[in-house]
Amino acid sequence: MNPFHEPALMIGLTLGAYLWGQQLFLKYRKSWLNPVLVAIILIAIVLQVGGGKVEDYLEATRTLVFMLSPTVICLALILYEQTAALKKKALAIVMAVCTGGLVNVVVGVYLSRWLELPEPFVQAMSTKAVTTPIALELTKALGGEASLTVAFVLLSGIMGAVWGLPFLRRVGVKDEMATGLAIGTVSHGIGTARVQQESDLMAAAAALAMALNGMFTAFYLPYLYFWL
Repeated sequence: MNPFHEPALMIGLTLGAYLWGQQLFLKYRKSWLNPVLVAIILIAIVLQVGGGKVEDYLEATRTLVFMLSPTVICLALILYEQTAALKKKALAIVMAVCTGGLVNVVVGVYLSRWLELPEPFVQAMSTKAVTTPIALELTKALGGEASLTVAFVLLSGIMGAVWGLPFLRRVGVKDEMATGLAIGTVSHGIGTARVQQESDLMAAAAALAMALNGMFTAFYLPYLYFWL
């Protein structure tokens, strides 16, 4: 029996690795001990040592991927509580998220091609800023590879969660709404979870940016990609 084909074992491994990472973060409060990053490292070690394949792991844990979509609905409560503040700057928010998401796609694609990366990597770079369920559907439309897409989405989220806030503060961005929009646009759910520890307004802005960027990207990327 191949244990990497067993959903119960792989889901248990995933949840256990994440919970252990969360305990480490709560104990030491270091940004680089992000629970998702810790879980990825632990799972990668298990796959490497056990001779498992990423494709087998993804297939065994597809239930968790499916559950990502309904869990995003939980962010609606944060948005509802901050509706008044967000409505005051609705137009600016939409423009900022649209521009940020579009620039992220264009820069990612051209940078990948400038580095002469294989086409599957270029496709993965184009979808890295949207949440996993949307990124996987876009990957199907573009003919990309699911494993690369998941890897780039996670990398984008982790980078935003670990270094996003320190970078924005270093360049002088202190406004909570602007910070939340920036993190949510490029780092989706992982980044949103991180800023939720800072303030409700920041978390609401990040959640809204994540949703808007996912929606806009899903609409234009299948058409834009083949023009880039």
